[in-house]
This record gives sequence, structure tokens and C-alpha cells, in this order.
Amino acid sequence: MAKYDQIGIDYSSNRKSDPRIAEQIYAKLAGATSIVNIGAGAGSYEMENVDLTAVEPSGEMIAQRSATAHPAVQASAENLPFESKRFSHAMTVLSMHHWTDRPQAFREINRVTRERFVAVTWNPEAPPFWLTKDYFPGIYETDQKIFPFLSDFEAFFDDIQVSPLLIPEDCQDGFLAAYWKRPSAYLDPELRKSISTFSKLEGLEEGLQKLTDDLANGTWKQRNPELLDVKALDVGYIVFSAKIRD
Repeated sequence: MAKYDQIGIDYSSNRKSDPRIAEQIYAKLAGATSIVNIGAGAGSYEMENVDLTAVEPSGEMIAQRSATAHPAVQASAENLPFESKRFSHAMTVLSMHHWTDRPQAFREINRVTRERFVAVTWNPEAPPFWLTKDYFPGIYETDQKIFPFLSDFEAFFDDIQVSPLLIPEDCQDGFLAAYWKRPSAYLDPELRKSISTFSKLEGLEEGLQKLTDDLANGTWKQRNPELLDVKALDVGYIVFSAKIRD
């Protein structure tokens, strides 16, 4: 069973395309004539007016795609059911940490793609932000083990380019760091259900209680004054782009 068949129920209500993040992704996809979106989920960040095919292993996630979304194929990154060089570009948004065999997936991306691979991911060499430093260090430790290091791409791709993903203060896409300026959101169990790393941890109660207390007594604001006037934040997420290796 695909992981998101279990944790992806109502996922599309909390995980939506944020237009400011989409702009950062689409800049890297400029010139694409055909795209395979791997780990596509419910369809966030899929460009309109382009030949795009979504690949998603979870039937639950595919069922949440809108009737007007691009066509989706139920398959995995490690076994893309397409002919060689079918697409000009491959893309993936926050899905590589779920792949079971990244080297095989990278080989498949090179096989079915002609030009570039564009991805949103998190750099495990980045420092933790307040949530994973002060309240849930287990998330940081877990993510360091499952997200790809930049060096992992070097054996498979050329002309690697990396830009920081700036997360707006009112981000509409509810991934882990989306609520960096809205800390009370992390106390909502419905929002946490759409953040996969929370599902990997046990014993959340201590961190949740500490955050509850720190918000109530003003400790969180005292500890993070630099965030109060910031409109967008870099917390280690990146937009990655690389040339396909023949």
C-alpha cells in the first residue's frame, strides 16, 4: 500500500499550490514543452497549457485530483511507464524523500527526459528552524536521513543549479515549514495530518505541550523576534534544476 493511501485522506484541502512558490518553480521550467510530474499527489504546482502527465503511486491521492487536472498514471518514480525521452522536463515537489530507491528513480528520470529535471526538496545540511530545533528535534533528525543530499545528484545529472525556496508568511501550501510565522497552526491535528514527517514520530505530546505553553506565556515571541517583521523565509528548502545526462 502506498504511504499516502493511509495518510493522504483530505490531503488536497490542506496542500494547495501557493502562487509565490509556483512562480519560483515555473521559472526553472521555462521552455518546457512536455513534463512528467513525479509524486504528483493531488495536482499542486502543475503548469497549465502544457503537455503534462502526473505520476502518483497512491490511488487515494489520484482520487483527490480535480476533474480538470492533467491525466495521472498510478506508478512509482522507480518504474516510469513511458518510452525513452518522452518528456522535455521532469519535475517533482517534495516527494523524493518518499522514494524507496532514489538512484533507480534518477536513472528512470534520465531515461524518459530529454532536457532538465526540476525539483523542490529540502537540504539536510541546512540548520533546523524553530519548530524542529525547539519542539520537535526528532523531525529534524528523521528528515536528515530521508532527504537527498546535493552530492547525491552529482552522479546522475549535470549543470546542477540550486536556489533557496522562499516561503511566504501566509503560505497556502501546508508542508512542514509553511506555518513558520503561524506557530499555533502546528497545534491543529488536521493540519499535522498533511505533514508526512509527523506521521513518522511517536510521542508528540511533549513538544505540543511545550509549544502551547510558549505561545501562551509569550516565550515563542521572545525567542523568535526576528521573524515578526519578515515576509518570506529561507529554512533550507531549495528549488533544484539539473541537465539530463544522456
